[in-house]
Amino acid sequence: MNSDESARLNKKQRQASILQQLKVKPLVLISDLAQEFHVSIETVRRDLDMLAEASLLQRAHGGATSLSTAIEGTLNVRKQLFPKQRTAIAKTAEQLVENGQVIMFDSSATCVYLASRLAISRNYLTIITNSHAIAMAASGNPTHKVIMLPGLYRATEGSCYGSASIQAIRQYNADHCFSSGGSITVEGVTEYDQDVAALKREMIQRARQTTILADHAKFGLGKLEIVCRLEELDYLITDQQPLSAIANKLALKQVKLIIAEA
Repeated sequence: MNSDESARLNKKQRQASILQQLKVKPLVLISDLAQEFHVSIETVRRDLDMLAEASLLQRAHGGATSLSTAIEGTLNVRKQLFPKQRTAIAKTAEQLVENGQVIMFDSSATCVYLASRLAISRNYLTIITNSHAIAMAASGNPTHKVIMLPGLYRATEGSCYGSASIQAIRQYNADHCFSSGGSITVEGVTEYDQDVAALKREMIQRARQTTILADHAKFGLGKLEIVCRLEELDYLITDQQPLSAIANKLALKQVKLIIAEA
């Protein structure tokens, strides 16, 4: 028996490891798990299917997500997921922004991708955000004005939240709000955290238009709190066709669905 074979975990151990990983990050990928466990893609698929049938996780394209309604991975973890898809979504969203506009960004991972693109492709934007990563990306363009919201700083998000953030955002109006969510359902955009949901909700109310940037893994079970209903959106940009129930609801409520090709 070689060293790889002796190091392999049995089925029970693999599945326990998968569930443990989903406690600290929002999604696991089949390809990563196969490499980590030294097993085939099909073996990992069977493990995930068994766990899904036992209602211990939710299957997603290329992997699985946690069933937790109140736990999300850190911003740094989320930014590493689906980089090609997030880049494609950001590139598509970029076309909705014109020079000189006032833009609101929350701390969503895909918003960081978009802010980085806008630092190069647009001028004289006013960026209002609670995210230090977005503020840094946007300030790379000296023509942009960046307004950083105050509040209680969360190191895991690199962002500020709380009553001070809510009070500050109410001073401003914006042409466009770009945001995301922990999950997108037929009910609307949902979030894991109440403070995060509250700030997103306030930004949406202060903007003339709202676009949700959501990779394919965002569509599924709702999280702790509803941020807004689908009819409150103007655009939803994603990398794959969402569930038919969601696509039909978007069409019914006249929300423009855009599929960004990676």
